[in-house]
Amino acid sequence: MKSSIIKTGTMLAGFLLAACLSTHAEVKLPAIFSDGMVMQQQTNANLWGTATPHKKVTVTTSWNGKQYAATADKNGAWKLTVATPEAGGPYTVTFDDGTQKTLNNILIGELWLCSGQSNMEMPMKGFKNQPVENANMDILHSKNPQIRLFTVKRTSTFTPQNDVIGSWKEATPANVRDFSATAYYFGRLVNAILDVPVGLVVAAWGGSACEAWMTADWLKAFPEAKIPQTEADIKSKNRTPTVLYNGMLHPLIGMTMKGVIWYQGEDNWNRAHTYADMFTRLINGWRAEWKQGDFPFYYCQIAPYDYGIITEKGKEVINKALSIKRISEFLNFPILAQPTLKKI
Repeated sequence: MKSSIIKTGTMLAGFLLAACLSTHAEVKLPAIFSDGMVMQQQTNANLWGTATPHKKVTVTTSWNGKQYAATADKNGAWKLTVATPEAGGPYTVTFDDGTQKTLNNILIGELWLCSGQSNMEMPMKGFKNQPVENANMDILHSKNPQIRLFTVKRTSTFTPQNDVIGSWKEATPANVRDFSATAYYFGRLVNAILDVPVGLVVAAWGGSACEAWMTADWLKAFPEAKIPQTEADIKSKNRTPTVLYNGMLHPLIGMTMKGVIWYQGEDNWNRAHTYADMFTRLINGWRAEWKQGDFPFYYCQIAPYDYGIITEKGKEVINKALSIKRISEFLNFPILAQPTLKKI
């Protein structure tokens, strides 16, 4: 009886050990590397993840049948690059360190990071009482398997993170309605002009400050930017310096891409005198950390504006102008010059 119990216990321990080893053996990848992703074409694209420490990881790409290898370090981290072809797909990428993991439905094309504040975050369906012009019809006609969408979940942290929350989705009416309007229209244009797959990764947070997307080191030249020293110092999740870099950008650094589109500036209106230098530092910092050269960085800035100067009389003039415009559009009449508006 005692022998039987010992034997059973030994078998159970062996089973648990095998299960544990099997769990550790599987390659783990960041959310950005998953089914349906888009990889940048005609380059050496970075891939990384974790595996069993000191274990060899092989990666096989279906577009050329080549196998690439890396060895996980003592913490299990590994990284390698794979050569990507001209735009096309769908393809697969298989990872193996003893247990295989295959990503499916991968496209090769143009990959863009889209960041900023609410003007970048605003979805195609609009915000409350803030519709996007012509969005209803554009959403209905948005189905396009060549356009892939990835939205990074809002994350504000004191320390740099290694992964984001999000998933790749194909452009369909159901997915596009909740996706960034600015990013979608940009991606749709790139797809139409170049006739290649397009991947759009949106990392944006409405009302966010430029400082929130930067590191403490980059902000040394701007002493007015108060770097949080503890979690308790984070008084604003989207405006405190460094917190969005830590939570939403740091996990993406190294993702091989074509470039960045940026839509931000309004939150910095009351310190506009530092914005040109600060924004330049942000661009240089992103480029330095990506180690991808001077990749394109297209931006749309919202002009600094002191909302406090709008008087009641000014509001009346603005509202009257908007009313004339709306009535004219409703009646399909051209907007005629109004004597009262000429006096503004």
